Amino acid sequence: MDPMILQQIEKMEISEKCKLLERLKALIAKKMVGSALAGTPKRCPRCKSLSFYCKGHDACVLKRWKCCS
Repeated sequence: MDPMILQQIEKMEISEKCKLLERLKALIAKKMVGSALAGTPKRCPRCKSLSFYCKGHDACVLKRWKCCS
């Protein structure tokens, strides 16, 4: 990592570092999900039931699913 970036991070307050960390986590999660998981799955991701629905999004802007089973 660029030493200049590390120096800037070291100067930041804890609250700023926490915000930066959360934003980086969200960007990484979004990148990892990719377009393959962006649509609606055919079955519940957890139990494979056909009865489920989208229940909003988490802090990382990933879809959350609610199973009816």
